[in-house]
Amino acid sequence: MQMNKQINKDIKKYFKEIKANIICDFRTKRKFISDIKSAVYDYAEAENAEDMNKIYNQFGTPQNIAKEFFLNADVKKIKRRMNITKVVFAGVVIALMLFGTALVIELIDAHSSNHGYIVETIVDPQEADLEGLE
Repeated sequence: MQMNKQINKDIKKYFKEIKANIICDFRTKRKFISDIKSAVYDYAEAENAEDMNKIYNQFGTPQNIAKEFFLNADVKKIKRRMNITKVVFAGVVIALMLFGTALVIELIDAHSSNHGYIVETIVDPQEADLEGLE
């Protein structure tokens, strides 16, 4: 049997709240959400859930799920993955900044070389005095 649209919206909101309450690396969060998502949808279909009360009773609130996640999580592994993610992110930001700087320098150089040239005349002061006397 197909679940109604309202319960689908409520379940999507439920997962959004769970995601907001879990702070960890992307891969761990995605796997956890994927696992619980399939369990919740299977349960909702099997029990023909019409509202979120059955789901809250079976799985708990988003805050409870996040709390259980942290109680059962391998914190060292999550911290290591988060540190790797931070390093990769910082590397990407630095690379983009270097690329932007190089691009700006190139644009300034191109602008300077494409807008004509300056002619400087060096005048010897003694020759200038002689010209003034004539």
